[in-house]
Amino acid sequence: MRETALWISGAVLAFLATAGAFLLLANLGTGPSERNLRPDPRPGESGHNLQLVLNQDRLTSLRALPGQEFEVGVRNAGDEDLSHVNLTVEVSSENTAFSNALYYRENVNELPAGSSVPVRFYLDLSVAGSMASRSASAFPEPPRKIIEVRATTPEGASAIKTAIVPV
Repeated sequence: MRETALWISGAVLAFLATAGAFLLLANLGTGPSERNLRPDPRPGESGHNLQLVLNQDRLTSLRALPGQEFEVGVRNAGDEDLSHVNLTVEVSSENTAFSNALYYRENVNELPAGSSVPVRFYLDLSVAGSMASRSASAFPEPPRKIIEVRATTPEGASAIKTAIVPV
């Protein structure tokens, strides 16, 4: 009887020691993730502040047709001029079975501080022929389109906006 109690208490002690060692190792390997992140500039500080503006009314009027006009407002809310603002619009299906993303690119050469410019894109939101027949039979309603707009500059300013459009 004494041997059984001694064996059980030894097993419990070994389990607790092993669990404690694993917890200690797990905590040593992870540090606070905030240390590696760059803080956002405070409102009073100088720097780049690139903003994208999507017109909600225009988004709701988009249809599943080629040549749909899509306008993106690009605003430099910072106090430094920006050059070579690269805009990329990615149009993909909400249904991940359709992997045919379309990309559109434009460039704004100069964007002075405090100014904004409209940039027009002509998007193809139509569904390809073979996909249209598969989607009509497989899904009760057609998948929506995801429109992601990215803006970057060589100075390090960037912005991203995403919209999901029922076309």
